[in-house]
Amino acid sequence: MISRARKTGCASAALVALYALATPAFAALPPYWQSAREISTIINDPRVHDALKYEEPIVSITTGGDDVYEIKTARCTLLVTIVDVPQDKPMMGPRQFDIEVGRADCQ
Repeated sequence: MISRARKTGCASAALVALYALATPAFAALPPYWQSAREISTIINDPRVHDALKYEEPIVSITTGGDDVYEIKTARCTLLVTIVDVPQDKPMMGPRQFDIEVGRADCQ
């Protein structure tokens, strides 16, 4: 018969191992949700609106996967770069970022 202390020790070790394996999975958002968060930040930022100059609808938003998005309207193209926000202490959770808005190239 296995002692209660040994059962508790095994259970604790199993929980620690499970936590160690599961923790990295919660460290970042899946790529779909991360890009959705980035695009939402871009289109809701007044700096992007101001840079595009005209009250035209966005025709496309594309990225090459390198933290640079290209926003196009009928007359303008604008590059927006995703930049990491430094953290005092590394924290679990989604990537903390801000955006750098380039100068629009308008026709």
